[in-house]
Amino acid sequence: MPLASSKLVQATLRQQIVTQIRDAILNRSLRPGERLVERELAAQLGTSLTATREALIQLETEGLITKRPNATTHVTQLSLEEVAQIFAVRRVLERYAFEEAARLADRPVNMRLKTLHHRCLEIARANDGAAYVAADLDWHMAVWEATQNSYLTESLRRLVVPLFGFSSIEVATQHGFDLEKDALSHAALLRAIRANDPVAAGKAFDRFARLWMQPGRSDY
Repeated sequence: MPLASSKLVQATLRQQIVTQIRDAILNRSLRPGERLVERELAAQLGTSLTATREALIQLETEGLITKRPNATTHVTQLSLEEVAQIFAVRRVLERYAFEEAARLADRPVNMRLKTLHHRCLEIARANDGAAYVAADLDWHMAVWEATQNSYLTESLRRLVVPLFGFSSIEVATQHGFDLEKDALSHAALLRAIRANDPVAAGKAFDRFARLWMQPGRSDY
């Protein structure tokens, strides 16, 4: 029992650290591109190095921070060129993922995707930009997992999650972005998957990609 209690306290502490750092990123107390040093964060927050490291790992999975090849950690910052390069690869891999999801999706998968999409709409209507981007990522990841291809899922996760993290930072600090319209734009993708129609899924994703590339578009 003491061991289980210790684990629970540690998990709760980690989540508190995650929340504090996430809030600091979204309110721009921590700026895009700013370097994060584990020991300095642990000292500032008055927490252990282990708990701080675990929190940073979670924030990396959310795309809010990025570890560079030299192992330094920064608040996610992507240039327009980097966003375009990532999306060029994403456009190929995720189109295939939607086609595979449409080919393989069964009733439980369709129910899960419908539930996640409904959650996106609810959050969009509440006008919570950061929460919407996180919910939308959950929906996309569910589509990737529906392919039953772990290599494809992991490739998309590594490629796209930082893009969603970048979007979370940008959308959360913008005014006038129509979250509900964005959520509704995914309906055609959902219909194609539920119809088990890979061709329609591919075409719907192409429309999504063209919409994303329109001038002035700032999400994803």
